[in-house]
Amino acid sequence: MKDKNTAYILWAASFVGVCGLQRIYVGKLGTGLLYLFTLGLFGVGQFIDLFLIPGMVEDANNRLLVQGLGQQALMAGGAGAAGALSAGRRAPRTTEEFQVALVEAAEKNGGRLTVAEAVSATGRGFKEVQRQLNEMAVNGFVETDSDEQGNMYYRFPGLERSDT
Repeated sequence: MKDKNTAYILWAASFVGVCGLQRIYVGKLGTGLLYLFTLGLFGVGQFIDLFLIPGMVEDANNRLLVQGLGQQALMAGGAGAAGALSAGRRAPRTTEEFQVALVEAAEKNGGRLTVAEAVSATGRGFKEVQRQLNEMAVNGFVETDSDEQGNMYYRFPGLERSDT
């Protein structure tokens, strides 16, 4: 897992003229190299990253978590995110493809879907999945609910099985 303190220390390397190390650390190799050769986009991008580091570290950790879930699913013979992608499917690119992937995942889960299940099924990050599901709820396509333990999930009317 990535650490915010390490990212901030790498960000501070900009004071000695080495910029972009924090981006390379969180897996943003392309922009990290761009920052390295342009002195952090002439200092502007480096300054902005001071405020973006917590989110970049969280996104990197979420990607690592999803990769771990996908590897576990492959070892267990399941069809997690990595399983779906290795079977010739690509991650959804457009909003419409993303929404269809969410509906397909919900259908496989009896019309109910948690954020973690959606992340595993689509290969997208937690924030992006939750934002899309919440937008679909606001538009009336899905409903939010929680189980007895207080875990939140999204219900897809018309897809729910009667045995769940």
